[in-house]
Amino acid sequence: MERTNITSTNRMSASALCIKENSSLEFIKNPHTGKIFFVCGSIQGYVSPKVQENLDNVKIEDLQFADVSIEGNEPVPCLMMKGTDNVVKTLGVNLTK
Repeated sequence: MERTNITSTNRMSASALCIKENSSLEFIKNPHTGKIFFVCGSIQGYVSPKVQENLDNVKIEDLQFADVSIEGNEPVPCLMMKGTDNVVKTLGVNLTK
């Protein structure tokens, strides 16, 4: 099986993105394709399938943002579920609310 080369830059929580852009996070459905995209201030981008599947129940704390490049192509702003599988401890939550 061939591996896909995926790189991400500018990774941050969705909350940090909203603060940086001084904007709320809006989800917009393309009426022609049915796909959902996001807009936050000056940034528009792709919403991962997992986020789309959980859109009714997702909270901003569940999301993260990154510019994602696949196989060296131009990076695309993406909103995805925050990975928590490997997290064993979290500190500083009281500083972010």
